[in-house]
Amino acid sequence: MRANLRNGAERAARLSVSAIAVLLCGCAPQVHLPQADTALPPAFEANAAPAGTLPEASLDRWWESFRDPQLSGLIDTALARSTTARLAYARLSEARATRSVNRASTLPTGSLSATATEQGTRRVWGQGANAPGDDSYQATFYPSWEIDLFGRLSAIRQQADVQYASSTLDWHGARLALAADVATTLFQARGTAIDLGTARERLKISTDLARSAQLGEARGLTSGQDAARLDADLASASAEVTRLEAELQAAKRSLLILVGTPNAPTDSLPIEARLDDAPTLPAVTPGLLLARRPDVLSAGLAVESAALGVRVNRLALFPRFDIQPGLALSATTGPVGGATGLWSLAAGLTVPLLDRTRLMAQLRVSEAQGQQAVVSYEQTVQNAYGEAENALVRLTANRNRIADLERAEARSRAAYDSALRGYRAGLTDLTTVLQSEQTWLQARAARDQGRLALLTGTVSTVRALGGGWDAQNQMPSQMQTLTAQGAQ
Repeated sequence: MRANLRNGAERAARLSVSAIAVLLCGCAPQVHLPQADTALPPAFEANAAPAGTLPEASLDRWWESFRDPQLSGLIDTALARSTTARLAYARLSEARATRSVNRASTLPTGSLSATATEQGTRRVWGQGANAPGDDSYQATFYPSWEIDLFGRLSAIRQQADVQYASSTLDWHGARLALAADVATTLFQARGTAIDLGTARERLKISTDLARSAQLGEARGLTSGQDAARLDADLASASAEVTRLEAELQAAKRSLLILVGTPNAPTDSLPIEARLDDAPTLPAVTPGLLLARRPDVLSAGLAVESAALGVRVNRLALFPRFDIQPGLALSATTGPVGGATGLWSLAAGLTVPLLDRTRLMAQLRVSEAQGQQAVVSYEQTVQNAYGEAENALVRLTANRNRIADLERAEARSRAAYDSALRGYRAGLTDLTTVLQSEQTWLQARAARDQGRLALLTGTVSTVRALGGGWDAQNQMPSQMQTLTAQGAQ
């Protein structure tokens, strides 16, 4: 009778637990994140290069297309030694360790414990003999293994992999930005060196004119007013040379810090007064942004990570099944010594009943975070397209205006040379010479600024297009599916 009652109670309990498990599984709401709208136009409105000029792979190490050994050397040094690159790698190492921690949380748990005890009896006072001592040893091992019946642990591992892949892309993004900053800083320093050369040339001309005016004033051929104006122009030219020398010195130090050699003397970094021609870029389409820009790829992975987070929180509402084997060994020495062993095997079921309200709220939190990730992904794609389009527009404009700036500088230089010859021959007044000089210097500065803008604009365009890494071979494996979808 009692046996029948006990068996009936056990069956009822099993049926109740099964019913609760089925009920909880059915009550876990389905959560679907919206699809990100990453549609882009088939082509950019601005085309900075003729089609087929360079292969797309030239963007991987774009600085080599400048054929500038100093530029390539500085970028390679910066990627290896700069604090920016080292800090980015340290963050990547942290992300790798975090991934291992998250994946390890899904593995079986358990600790092995062992104790050893020695005991005996010694006569302290009175009659009696000492009792022989004995030793005892004990070891226990009780692991716990959660059965991944619904896929919660698998989702946790996938999310850890995706988050690490996103950190890898952030590391690539930091290196891309560093390479672009080094190139821009070098070109700007060369632009300063050119300005310094122009200022020194102006100083030499001003010195010659002031000396001629002093001689002319002494002979009564030049008015004191003209001599004073030329002295003022000489002082202004000298002050400009001093300012630009300091600017060039500061630019060298900034570049040395950027590449990771902050203590090197500035004389170790020669800066030539030259601005080479900018290389042409490969013809690209907006869809390239979805496959090359690390920030866009990372934002796409953030959506995938958020979706996995929603799945993990939803599966937290499901029952959990555990297997808990156990093993205990004990041994004792002495007159009554011996050894015993104990093993056990248990199965557990955990049903979140009272925690359901909290888990439902956490699911809604992850759903909201997923929606934010989708919107952030769309925003990142739109910003990337805008940056690339604007960079291409400016690059095209800078390339088209170079010819006009070259012609303006040549004509104004010819006008200045003619005015200077006329002044020295007594056919032109000083005002005409100074005005011609100012016009020429302005045209020369505009030409140099145009060349500098073309170089820095090329760097900005490459950066906007995601150049600076081998996206085909260095892309995390988790991005293969996402990239294939973006290319369609």
